Amino acid sequence: MIAGNPDTFAVITEKVANWRTDSKVSGMLHVCINGVAYPRKPRATDVESDILCLFDERTSAFSHPKVSRKLFDMKGKKLFKRLRELRFPQYYSGDRYAEEDCRYDAVFIGPASAGYHVFVLSDGQNVRLVIGRRKKRKHGGRLRYIDDVIITAEEYQRTVNRLYLFYRGILETSADK
Repeated sequence: MIAGNPDTFAVITEKVANWRTDSKVSGMLHVCINGVAYPRKPRATDVESDILCLFDERTSAFSHPKVSRKLFDMKGKKLFKRLRELRFPQYYSGDRYAEEDCRYDAVFIGPASAGYHVFVLSDGQNVRLVIGRRKKRKHGGRLRYIDDVIITAEEYQRTVNRLYLFYRGILETSADK
C-alpha cells in the first residue's frame, strides 16, 4: 500500500502474512521523499510496532507535526543540523547529559534501523519533512542531511489518514489496552 504521493511524500508499507512470528505482524515500511524510498533496499520490520510508534502522540511528530515558523523557514542543511542538535544534543553539544528534544522526531523505526532519520514540522499551513542518515549504522554515528520536502498540511493529513485507515485494526486494538 502506498499512502501519499511518492513524488513528494509517501509511506510505502505492506504486511506480509507469511512473515508473521508469534503475535507480531512483519512486513515492510519505507518513507518516500522526493521520489526516493528510504531505506533504499527492501527490509523486513515489525510493522505493528512501527505503526504504533508513528501514531504515538507523546513521542512522534508524524501524526501531529509541531509548529515552528522560525525553524520551518531555515534552509535545508541548516534546518537539518538544528533538528539533529535538538534531538541528539549529547553528540553535537559536547554535553553527554543534555536533554533531548523529540518534538520534531517522526519515529520511523524501520527506516531508523537502516540509519535513516526523519523530522517533521509545520508552519501552520504546510508541513516539512527532512531526512538524513547516519554515516555509520551504530547509534553514535553522525547524521548527514539527505533531502527535505514541503507539502501542504492538507496533503500531509490525507497521507496520515490513509495510513491510519489501513492500520486501523492495529491502532484501535492498542488503544483499548
